[in-house]
Amino acid sequence: MNELAGKHIVLGLSGGIACYKAAELCRALVKAGATVQVVMTEAAEQFMTAVTMQALSGRPVFTSQWDARTSGGADNNMPHINLSREADAIVVAPASADFMAKLVHGRADELLSLMCLARPIESVPLILAPAMNREMWSHPATQRNIEQLRADGTTVLDVGAGEQACGETGDGRMLEPD
Repeated sequence: MNELAGKHIVLGLSGGIACYKAAELCRALVKAGATVQVVMTEAAEQFMTAVTMQALSGRPVFTSQWDARTSGGADNNMPHINLSREADAIVVAPASADFMAKLVHGRADELLSLMCLARPIESVPLILAPAMNREMWSHPATQRNIEQLRADGTTVLDVGAGEQACGETGDGRMLEPD
């Protein structure tokens, strides 16, 4: 049996050109039998539309901590709590250098970072798929942040190597959705 069947995955998108891969990932998760709730940062909306992600997930997309829609029948206007409690896992793909730095320092100024911090750590794993330019990836601050995230119990996936949107070649590409 497929291990994703019946699972509820929150798919978070932070800003970066790799958001196009999140669309493929969303489609693959749904095809595998998972329900997918998409949450996008304002920066992610510069690269991918909520309409596209809603079409692929079959669910309304959340983009703001001020969203008054309820989730899971809760009528408390707290999507960061409700969405994180309903999840079997939170996957942030792409996870930008900025978003990862925000998590390391406990900053929660928008819905996705609020959810990551408000999730029950023991029961809702956080999985990050980094995506950034090769120089950003290799920067000592980014590498320190990754070490700290892993020490805090976050699963930080490796990155791929190859041609990047900026025209350079190297490490930092988000892994392929498969």
